[in-house]
Formats: sequence, structure tokens, C-alpha cells
Amino acid sequence: MRKILFVFLLFLVFSVPSYAEEGTYKTYTDIGELEPPTVTISYVLSSRDEFDRKIFILDGQVGELRFKRMANGRKFTLFQFFESDPERRINIYARGFVEGIEDGSRVRIWGRYSKHKRYFLTKRKNIMKAKKIHILTGSPGS
Repeated sequence: MRKILFVFLLFLVFSVPSYAEEGTYKTYTDIGELEPPTVTISYVLSSRDEFDRKIFILDGQVGELRFKRMANGRKFTLFQFFESDPERRINIYARGFVEGIEDGSRVRIWGRYSKHKRYFLTKRKNIMKAKKIHILTGSPGS
């Protein structure tokens, strides 16, 4: 019984995330130009089953931009992505803090779309993990 308890305690000690200095994590914004998209956000949302788990390029506008950190210290960026109607949107997840992006920016994104994605206890709809981001223009107010 003591051996089992000892092994369990060792497992807990080594599985706890490190809260030391944050390392450098690759972000996907230094990639130069992306080719123009062949699909639109409206088309993806109207035929979600066809695009589920596929990689493609989209153009759109950024809304509700948030920069967050995981418990282990990794940075990530979340925002809503839409063409003209904020109600018809795709949620975007990108590793790292995306530099130079603001609410209202026009961007081109290359990434993998999922119609449903589960994160721990929550389930999100219409989410795309951005692999590459190219900022076309800044926010309209700048």
C-alpha cells in the first residue's frame, strides 16, 4: 500500500504544470502573404458537414478579441471571425498572442475548421484553429 501511495505522490509531483518563466512558443503570424480564399464564411456555415476537419483559407473581420493564458503559462488568442454580420461567425483559436491584431482588423486565416470542439467540460461550435494569420488592414478607427 505504501508503494502505491509513493508512486501516486510522485506522479502528482511530476505532473503539476510548471509555473516558472514562460518559454517561447511559436505563433503563426510571420508567414507573409496567403493566397486569396476560395470559400466564404457564409458558405462554410451553410454546409458545416462538408468542411468539418478540413483545412482552408478565409477572409474576414475580427471581433471580441481576447488574449489568454493556460494554467501552464502558454499564451493563446481567441476571437470571433465574420464577414459583415457578427451573428454569422466562426470562433478562432490561435497559439500565442497574435501581434498587430485589433478588434475590427481585416485578416486572412489558414487553419482547420471543426463544427464541434470539446474543451474539458465545455463544447464549442464553429471553431477554427488558426495555423497562419495574415493581417490585411488594421481596425477602421486607427
